[in-house]
Amino acid sequence: MWGMRLPLALLLAATIYVASLVLFPVEHIVVMGNQHLKTEEILARTQLYAGEPWLWIRSDRLQGLRRDPWVAEARLEKPRVGEVRLILREREPFLPLADGNALATDGTVLPGGAPMAKGPRVEGEGPLPVQDLLALARAYPEATRLRYTPAGFWVETPQGVAFAPEAQLLVKYAQAGVPKGRVYLYSWGVSVSP
Repeated sequence: MWGMRLPLALLLAATIYVASLVLFPVEHIVVMGNQHLKTEEILARTQLYAGEPWLWIRSDRLQGLRRDPWVAEARLEKPRVGEVRLILREREPFLPLADGNALATDGTVLPGGAPMAKGPRVEGEGPLPVQDLLALARAYPEATRLRYTPAGFWVETPQGVAFAPEAQLLVKYAQAGVPKGRVYLYSWGVSVSP
């Protein structure tokens, strides 16, 4: 009896699979929310194509796409038979870096994002202090350039330049207003020159 059930079960499974290809193929694929990434590139990464069996498409196809630094969130929906909807939320470039990349608002480095970044230009030496730079850019929205070295941080605005050995001193100083002239901040005091 068991010898007959296994071949019949395999035949039934094969019949259901073939029927799903014929009866429920993917007819429409809609990609929403992409601005930087091209639709064709997204479809190639997820291997979503018209004509595939709609029943067998699962969200595990998004794993490769979710590893892309530009993708903050990716969701796959199947709103009706034959339609697949891929909804993306891309990260926005915030701080342009000297190497042509950009920092997103969450600190992710976005390859090639510098031309689209609206924040102050970032230059520096040494490891990239991501959280410090983001804090400075938020504290000084009028800044035109942020610089960092092992010695400290500089914030340049149209009115002046401020330096501090630690970013937190500059963030606290931002509450007092925009630096005018040259301002040097230290834990023991402030030095201002025109």
